Amino acid sequence: MTDYLDSKLTAFEQALKTFKEALLDNPSELERDGAIQRFEYCFDLAWKTLKRHLEKRGFLDLNSPRSVFTAAFTDGIVENEDTWSTIILRRNASVHTYNQKLAETLFSELPVYYDAMYLLLQRLKG
Repeated sequence: MTDYLDSKLTAFEQALKTFKEALLDNPSELERDGAIQRFEYCFDLAWKTLKRHLEKRGFLDLNSPRSVFTAAFTDGIVENEDTWSTIILRRNASVHTYNQKLAETLFSELPVYYDAMYLLLQRLKG
């Protein structure tokens, strides 16, 4: 399981690098949409990597992002529960619904979400 966790951490770290590169000032519509897609796959890697970490610590029956982040908050791995709740909601909305206003709002919030994911990565690596 450790090797699997290590590979997840490596993938998460690489994905975060591409996410950060997409956080441009004044992006085109295509660049904005690409940044949102990078946010989506970084979120997926974040919760799945965190799930593996928590399983290693004895947490079981973690079947959704919400259950994973609730356990992580309980265990003290994440402190910003409200931010992660918002990230989960935004990720679900971005995947299941598309509209221009949502995309603009989400893009403006991406730096905060990147910071939360970067902090999570540092805690998982630490």
